[in-house]
Amino acid sequence: MKVFNVGALEFVFILLIAFIVLGPEKAIKAAGDLARWIRGLTRSQFWQDLVSTSKEIQDIPKKLMEDAEIQNTIADLDRSTGEIRKIFRETGMGIDQELNSDMGEKSAMESGDNKESDAV
Repeated sequence: MKVFNVGALEFVFILLIAFIVLGPEKAIKAAGDLARWIRGLTRSQFWQDLVSTSKEIQDIPKKLMEDAEIQNTIADLDRSTGEIRKIFRETGMGIDQELNSDMGEKSAMESGDNKESDAV
């Protein structure tokens, strides 16, 4: 656990030095003053702005990755859409060719029927 980038063992060492230098009574009073100062700092608008800015900065790589993933998804959708359009065009061309060949056979049959009826 680190608070203000100070580990637990370092914090104990700082308290021990403060106790030795200040003595028991002044050390307790200094600890109370320090606690009030830290509480005031953490409740201040400056600290809240600092924390929110820090969180935003930490979230930048995550947002960039999300944006990159969105771009990849859009590119995949564009490719899929292009493939589907190509399949529809090919299918439509195949249907047109079948209809044209069916119509050609039908008109050939009709002209053959017309020749037979003209001959009668």
